[in-house]
Amino acid sequence: MSCRLLPAVIAMVLCCTSLLAQSSGLVMTTSGELAYAANDPPYRAYASLTGRADDPSRVHTDLFAPIIATHDDLLFADVRGQFLYGGGAEGNLGLAYRHMFGGSHLAGVYGFYDVKESKNENTFHQATLGVECLSDVWEMRWNGYLPEGGSAQAANATAVISAGNLVVQNNVERAYFGTDAEIGVLLWRLPTWCDTELRGYAGGFHFDTNSPAATSIAGPRLRAEVRSFDLPFLAMDSRLTVGLQYQYDNVRESQTSATFGVRMPFGFDRNRRRKMTRMERRMTDAIVRDVDVVSEVTPVPGGKEMAQHAKYDFEIGSVTVVDARTEDLQTVVANATTDSVIINGTYGEIRLSDPIEVQDGQQLLGGGLPVKGAVTGVEAIFGTPVRLVGTDPARAVILTADHSVISGFDIHGGLHGISSDLPGGLDNLVDVLIFSNNVTGADDSGFRFGELDVDSVIAHNRATGNGGHGFDVELNEGEFVQNNALGNEGNGFDLFDNHGTVSLNRSLRNEGFGFFADDNSGDFNHNESYENELSGFDFLDNNGSIVGNLSADNGLQGYTFAANNDLVEDNWAFDNGSLGFDFDDNNGTIQDNLAFDNGDVGFDFADNYGDFLDNVASGNGLYGFSFNDNFGNFLRNGADSNDDSGFDFVENAIGGTFSDNVANENGSFGYDGINNGTANNNTGSGNGDGGNTFP
Repeated sequence: MSCRLLPAVIAMVLCCTSLLAQSSGLVMTTSGELAYAANDPPYRAYASLTGRADDPSRVHTDLFAPIIATHDDLLFADVRGQFLYGGGAEGNLGLAYRHMFGGSHLAGVYGFYDVKESKNENTFHQATLGVECLSDVWEMRWNGYLPEGGSAQAANATAVISAGNLVVQNNVERAYFGTDAEIGVLLWRLPTWCDTELRGYAGGFHFDTNSPAATSIAGPRLRAEVRSFDLPFLAMDSRLTVGLQYQYDNVRESQTSATFGVRMPFGFDRNRRRKMTRMERRMTDAIVRDVDVVSEVTPVPGGKEMAQHAKYDFEIGSVTVVDARTEDLQTVVANATTDSVIINGTYGEIRLSDPIEVQDGQQLLGGGLPVKGAVTGVEAIFGTPVRLVGTDPARAVILTADHSVISGFDIHGGLHGISSDLPGGLDNLVDVLIFSNNVTGADDSGFRFGELDVDSVIAHNRATGNGGHGFDVELNEGEFVQNNALGNEGNGFDLFDNHGTVSLNRSLRNEGFGFFADDNSGDFNHNESYENELSGFDFLDNNGSIVGNLSADNGLQGYTFAANNDLVEDNWAFDNGSLGFDFDDNNGTIQDNLAFDNGDVGFDFADNYGDFLDNVASGNGLYGFSFNDNFGNFLRNGADSNDDSGFDFVENAIGGTFSDNVANENGSFGYDGINNGTANNNTGSGNGDGGNTFP
């Protein structure tokens, strides 16, 4: 049975109630008072809604539905549902019988079918059996819980330390069989206000499972309830219940919960002739049982796997864990002999006046570490993310070294967030992996390194609001991948030379250039530069590959470089304050680039000695293409809707080919220049001053 069937069950029970829960005739007490009368059943159906502040918090709904009722005998259905904050739900369908003895005591037996969907999206089925004995003052009850046999289902793995190593523990979620019992007593009563009463309870519980890896759950339980009856602002037979409960066991430890519930009867008050007696109220008390199927996540015997990083696949290995409570944390890190040091954020941020100096070959990792099992690949998280605050603006927060890994830190302040700027000078680095760090508010650049060798990777980092550049590197021969630079006072990325790969990075609203490189001899591909105060991309020379980049809304040029000697392909420049593409000479290939809506010229350069192919300039504030001479191949380029001429040049020189270009709807000439080379099939229309063909 699923929790989704509960509405249908409730409707069926209500139908039965309306047919069967009536009693005809008059019944008098021995003193001649009216006990109950026709159309005035002693026990009406009711619904209640209860909020429970717990871990996790939940909302209960409960339907009490008499099926066969006389004054002393009551057979009723108890249908319950609860919904847990953070995921999970449960439904309970119960049948109970109570008999009253001499108007002073009652005994009851009951059984429930329970179905639970846990927050781990597992479904458990259970039978619950119980007995109870109640008087006006005292009460006792016992419950037994019998989950479906073999009810163990997969649960999220956890990352734990075992024998000094970080491992991923595979787990299952198990439903526990068990029992609980309690005794209760009336402590206080105030008859003058809604017959309010206070009751106290003491008891205990014990739950277990057949797994040798699981721990039994047992301990005491104390609770108290305040009840008020026949509330004047609701209806006769209504009830308000406020409760507080405390329990302890060695698995879940201390648990405190509070409840607030309201009960409302079905039916009309005009058919009700009197209030119920105290024992009649006891006949309609809610059955007390454990609120849900007890299930816990337990380890799979032999289910430990060595932990690897979830994305980069390196083994975490043996670990030293430090946090805000660790005295002289820098010394502990420097002297650690384990493979990894994990700085955990469970006890808050860590303020540092001296740098953390990572050692050669050391892995320094922040809490909230994503890992996976080396065999199954199942993922888990270890620890809590941590914030490091550098209090000395003249010293870096983390100093790195060769063959090191640094990941998972939120860093604020200091001279640099992560750096190789040692007291003896800027250090060059070999085989470093620095990823998934966030640096803000450094006095100088967020990330500062010397040379990065071909095995080094800087990835998924973020530099925001730093006093210098976001990322500052003398020479990159490794990989710069998916980093972000935002709002830094210098350049977003300052790579004095790039011989490696710079790809999928983003630079936004920096006060200098978005990306700067004195020379690019590597791959500069699929990066984005927006709203920087100077140019989006600024190079001295390109001797490598500049492909698929985007530059928009920057204060000056989209792309600036002295000369292109290799490949500039499939880049976009739009809405920049001045030029789209600006360079001296082209000795390589400039192909399939787009410049539109820039404040000045789309493509501005001196001479073309290479291949200038299939580029488009549209809607720019001055010319589409502006250059001196063409000595190479200038083919299939398009200029349309530019404010001045589409193509403005001095000469297609001897040896040059200027063919198959198109100029439409430009404000002045379509083509403005002379031809001394090869030129054919250049077309255009709608240009303000003519020049629709060339030559």
